[in-house]
Amino acid sequence: MSERKRSDELNEAFFERKSGKFKDRHFDRIIEKAREIEDKVKKVPALHRVWLDILLCLELVRDYRVGRYRDIAVWALAAVAFGLLYLINPAELVPDVIPVVGYLDDVAVMALVLKLVKVELEKYAAWRKAHNETQEAPEKLFGDD
Repeated sequence: MSERKRSDELNEAFFERKSGKFKDRHFDRIIEKAREIEDKVKKVPALHRVWLDILLCLELVRDYRVGRYRDIAVWALAAVAFGLLYLINPAELVPDVIPVVGYLDDVAVMALVLKLVKVELEKYAAWRKAHNETQEAPEKLFGDD
């Protein structure tokens, strides 16, 4: 087994063990702090290239919280929640007030999380696309022309 695959399995196992600790209040906090998360991503140039993935994670949390989307592995949901909460956590490994270096841990955490949940995010994105097209179809047929 490759070292990379083994590392991914260990990370998935970690989030699987921690998944029971994530409660509705954690998801509510992410939703409540969505603007703060978006603002932080805008401030950190290294996070710009994953901007759309982070927005997708925020939408995933919203859809999960209200019960619209549940087809996600528990460990992946925990990883997404961890990553988003880490972005707004004032008690980080490296405080953001340290110029340049302060954001390295944010970038590393989000890169790891996004790598781990890539398949789950792709599945969710496909669901969103199909779900939105299904909702838009009646509007297109019966819209105000």
